[in-house]
Amino acid sequence: MEGLTEHFHSTLAGVFVRFNSSHGFPVEVGSNASILQLKEVVAQRQGVPADQLRVIFAGKELSNDLTLQNCDLAQQSIVHIVQSPQKNSQSKDETEDNCAGGILKTWEREPESLTRVDLSTSILPSFSAGLAVILDTTKPRISLPSGKSGAAGYNSFYVFCKKNCQAVKPGKLRVRCSICKQGTLTLARGPSCWDDVLIPNRIRGVCQSQRCNGNIAEFYFKCGAHPTTDSETSVALNLVTTNSRCITCITCTDIRSPVLVFQCVHRHVICLDCFHLYCVTMLNDRQFIHDPELGYSLPCVAGCPDSLIKELHHFRILGEEQYNRYQRYGAEECVLQMGGVLCPTPGCGAGLLPEPGVRKIVCEPGNGIGCGFVFCCECKEEYHEGECSSLLSTQGAMARKGYVVDEHAAMQARWEEASRETIKKTTKPCPSCNIPVEKNGGCMHMKCPRPQCRFEWCWNCGLEWNRTCMGDHWFD
Repeated sequence: MEGLTEHFHSTLAGVFVRFNSSHGFPVEVGSNASILQLKEVVAQRQGVPADQLRVIFAGKELSNDLTLQNCDLAQQSIVHIVQSPQKNSQSKDETEDNCAGGILKTWEREPESLTRVDLSTSILPSFSAGLAVILDTTKPRISLPSGKSGAAGYNSFYVFCKKNCQAVKPGKLRVRCSICKQGTLTLARGPSCWDDVLIPNRIRGVCQSQRCNGNIAEFYFKCGAHPTTDSETSVALNLVTTNSRCITCITCTDIRSPVLVFQCVHRHVICLDCFHLYCVTMLNDRQFIHDPELGYSLPCVAGCPDSLIKELHHFRILGEEQYNRYQRYGAEECVLQMGGVLCPTPGCGAGLLPEPGVRKIVCEPGNGIGCGFVFCCECKEEYHEGECSSLLSTQGAMARKGYVVDEHAAMQARWEEASRETIKKTTKPCPSCNIPVEKNGGCMHMKCPRPQCRFEWCWNCGLEWNRTCMGDHWFD
């Protein structure tokens, strides 16, 4: 049914059932209802035996004893139910064994759900036994400070919702058959890294639809903040994660969630508000880097080498207006690679492609860009006759500004646990502003290096520096 919408009630577990990959209808049962009870409700409505129904959700066939709540079916979800007559089940099982080599049955025996898989350990350092970490549902959900809501539960995935939200939101990982595009595919194995999800044809499975022989899984993401249609998908932001380790932001030093973790050697952490400010500042100063393979990107905010953001959809955080400017500047960088120039007027920076040998450049206004400034192609100053009095960089235009990051904040804003343990042994927080201060020898008299603070205190007792400290343990 085209336009089928995921449905959710706060009091009941209202799920939308798609029956035999054709028509869909809502079913309201208790949130603690079992999969068997869901089958019985659907069987009565459709006039079919309940024991012939198979419930498929997020790449797995759900067993009768599981509850809807344990399967995450109370989260704005569509569940697929297919009728599989007993006479066809044996041949279907043989197909499963041949296709998946028997692995499918092992995957189905495990209680974990695709909706709870955390792929962040494939790009972030972790001490877990394997790449794919399944959240332990017996532990309390993590609650952390959030920029707007004040708290946020643990989320495995984040997406940028371009349609309803226009913002970064918790995401839902879903899977469907690559042939019929229905969510009736059961996986041979769960994904263990981001490549399994983002690169096509990595994981096989068995499509349970009677009229389809598809065996390739197709993963996609949906926004988890609102009801979505079948065709509405969102782009996964694989660098954005829940701040489960309570790391301070490299810029504002607050503990926020979610955060973006740069893929530099130190895995520096930045909150999304500061990442937005970083992107806008670098965009205004034309400091984005044009990489021939990646495109127009940014490195770690601390300037770490080999840390360019590879998934450019992260820059959607800029917002619609600024993102459009980001795209335009990216196109202008291509002009520079072709021998073009940028208008030197502050706030303009339009990309221009002059004729060979022409010194007089006019930044023609039009289509919202161009300021009308006339300048010399060689020195980038106002156009003049004769020789240039001073030569500027051929790259264009306004003076470049750096994005300064406090080195002590950068020490603390690391995702890696090993680095944090080292920092804990060699640093203490300033009693005034809590920024980590490193002591590498010398006396106990400390002075906060943060320009806004400069608080003087005693390393030994943690109090403001006084005569007692000076007399008793200046050099302890």
